[in-house]
Formats: sequence, C-alpha cells, structure tokens
Amino acid sequence: MTFLVLTSRRLESRQSGYDIRVAHLCAHLPGEAHLVIAPMEPLGPAGPGLPGTEDLFASTEELPALTGPAKSLRRHLRRSDDHVLEAFHPAEFARAAARLQEIVDERGITDVVVFGGDVAELAATLHGPRVTLDVCDSTALTTHRSLAWSSTPAQGLRRWKDRLKVHRKRATESRFAQRFDRVVTISGADSRAVEGGRAPGTVGVVPNGVDEAFAGPLGEPGERRGVAFWGNLTFGPNRDALWFFVHQVWLPTLRHEGVELCIVGAGAPDWLVEIAGREPLMTLTGWVDDLRPVVRRYPIMINPMRSGSGLKNKVLEAFGLGLVVVTTALGVEALPDVVDGTHVVVADEADDLAAAVLAVLDAPARREALRTAAHSLVDEHYRWEVIGRAWRRLFEAQPSGARRPGV
Repeated sequence: MTFLVLTSRRLESRQSGYDIRVAHLCAHLPGEAHLVIAPMEPLGPAGPGLPGTEDLFASTEELPALTGPAKSLRRHLRRSDDHVLEAFHPAEFARAAARLQEIVDERGITDVVVFGGDVAELAATLHGPRVTLDVCDSTALTTHRSLAWSSTPAQGLRRWKDRLKVHRKRATESRFAQRFDRVVTISGADSRAVEGGRAPGTVGVVPNGVDEAFAGPLGEPGERRGVAFWGNLTFGPNRDALWFFVHQVWLPTLRHEGVELCIVGAGAPDWLVEIAGREPLMTLTGWVDDLRPVVRRYPIMINPMRSGSGLKNKVLEAFGLGLVVVTTALGVEALPDVVDGTHVVVADEADDLAAAVLAVLDAPARREALRTAAHSLVDEHYRWEVIGRAWRRLFEAQPSGARRPGV
C-alpha cells in the first residue's frame, strides 16, 4: 500500500493533540506514506517539526493556502459546508484539488488518509484511491456544547447565526459516511454525532493513546495537599473548565481547606493570572518542557470539563503518572472502559466536585486503589502501540480499491 496523508497543518507542536495523533497513527500505517499539507491560511516559516517525525514520510508537500477573494455570493445560502472551500475560494480550491490528484497519480497512491473534516472537501474530489477520513473530534458536537454551556447566551441575530453554524456542521458531518470509504472519530460520542441517524457502528472509533513517557512503572504518589490541571490554556473548553473550577469549586471551598491548585500550560487568560497573583495556594507554571516532575507532586488531577468533545489526553497521562482523576462525566465520556469509583471519581456539580477532592485527599488507601486500577487500564488499552496495531488492522483487513463516488 502507498498512502497519501492529508492534513491542514504542519506537525510541529507538542501542545497540539491533532499533531500528536496524526504522527502516531501515521507511524503505524502499513506502507509508505507521503504527506500533503493543505493549510486554510498562509503558513509561517517551518519549524523543526514534531520530534520523532523526521523520517515518518517519504515526501512532504505544502499546497498554497486556501485563501483568496471570495467570489460566490451563493455561499451565504448554503445549507451545509460540503463545498464551503470551493464556494469561498473557487480558484484556489480548483488548483489545490488538481495538484492533489496529480500527486495521487504520480506516486501511485492506493489509500488516502485525511485528518480533520476541514480538508475532507478536497479529498472528496479524488478519483482512484480509497479514502479514510479521521474526523478526530466532531466540530458540530463541540460547537453545540460550547454554545449550550456559554455563561452569556447569544441573542437575536447572533443566536440565529450560531444555530445555523451548528446546523451546517451537522449536515456536513452526517454525510461523511456516504462520501468516504471509511470514517472514524476519536470517541463514541463523536462517532454518534457524525453518524446522525445512521445505524450505530457506521462510523468507527480510534481513540488516542498515551506516550510511552507516561506509561512506565507506577511511581510513588504525590504528597502535596493539592490538585493539578494541565493543558493548552488557549483552548476554549479548557478555559471554560478552569473558570468553573476556580470560581465555583476552588475559591469558595477548596482554598479554605488548604488545597493547593497547580495549573500547567501556556496561554493563561488574564483573569486567571490576576487570581494567581494574589492567591498563595495557586501556582501557574506556564509551559514546561517536561510535565512529569511538576504534576507528580500532587495526588489528584482535576478534569472539570463542561464543554468540548473528543478524548482528553490529560486523563490518560494522569493514569500513566499515577494521579487520581476527579472529573466530570463529560471529561471521561470518550473512555468507555473507565468506571466511576474504580478508575476515577466522577462528580458534575461544584459542591460534589469539592467533596470528591477532599474525600480522595483524606483517604490514602482509596487513592492507592484508584490510581493502581487506572494505571493498569492505560497500560493494557491506551498505549499508542496498542492503538496503532488496531489502526493498522483497519487497512490490512480491507484491501485497496476504487472509492465510492462522492456526493
């Protein structure tokens, strides 16, 4: 098999779940792979790239950015985003599609793997190879949840535009299974959203894995009386989660119980920086090269997600590092093997989250049982090597051939 991998960005950030997922899954493709990048916006100078990806692809090509003067007024009347790139930038889209077909023909491509629905429209134009679309997270589900959770619901014209945005995303994602030979997402919830009304199982699930750096032997538990949170703090659902936890859980309850709060990640919002500046029990570290020694000092990782979709890598990392995870149900919906009370502690309301944190902090034997069970789970099911073998079998079990026509 010879693969063409289509992405919308370079693989260069250790903070990007997208970059990490693409790199690990491509490392397990059963054949030579060629990378084509179709950016939505002009890219800056190329960086050193994600470590470990230097020899991942036999060739790499960057297409011109899909930007330019929008010419078609009909784009405003669209019911879906099936052809949004072509509607907004017809000339640029036509050139990109033509070059993509040339690469397929020149390289003898048998299989195309597309990462992300934003470039799926380009792949739908191809003739010849089979096409697998990894939607990753359902953008329709993410957008719907973000709007539903917003503390300042939109009104009037903005509310109508938000609803139209969700409708278009749902309409587009519900047709992916018709347009491509194989469609997968990162979680069951995302797959159900993309399936729409189709039979369950139409859209497959390929979860994320945990890096081997987080999958070693179970270490000693953290001894500080505190909790840790980590992630990209410019990511909307992470900001929403922290706002909820800090304002409704930590400040009114846990701070008064002497519970420290350590937050790791780049891009802290101004409100969080201001609070950390006056609260001695709160620590903002910013970005750190090695997460492990920072968070291992704490016995608990909090995961108070209230919006978003997909799989929270921080949960798998916490399992691997031996931190007990106290989470909302949404925070572990992508991990069907996780059991409340066995691998994690689930609480959705502010008072329940505070009580759960205090109960775990004050029960060493319970902490040990939780973290031991979670560590075993991630070692057995969620290492990238395990995920990669299942991903590889998808292609080996279904031979290459002509793709169904796009619709």
